[in-house]
Amino acid sequence: IAGSTKIGKNCMIGGQVGIIGHLNIADGTKIAAQSGLSSSITQENSIVQGSPAMEIRKYKMSYIGFRRLPEIQQRIETLEKRINDLPTQE
Repeated sequence: IAGSTKIGKNCMIGGQVGIIGHLNIADGTKIAAQSGLSSSITQENSIVQGSPAMEIRKYKMSYIGFRRLPEIQQRIETLEKRINDLPTQE
């Protein structure tokens, strides 16, 4: 926890969390382990995760997308090949 960060009441901060200086963390905030907090949290009882830390629901949705990246990449490559194989109009 760097600088003059102010942490509200009843907050829970997981292990290996990094918090930059001069932030305000609202009461009841929960910060998941290994998160990186780079902006203030003003909403009480927030739950954040990730680096940079984001609202837990957004983090979970992003993580699902991240895990599907190999499949998405394969689909893009297949579509690009199909597009390149289309006859050109002259």
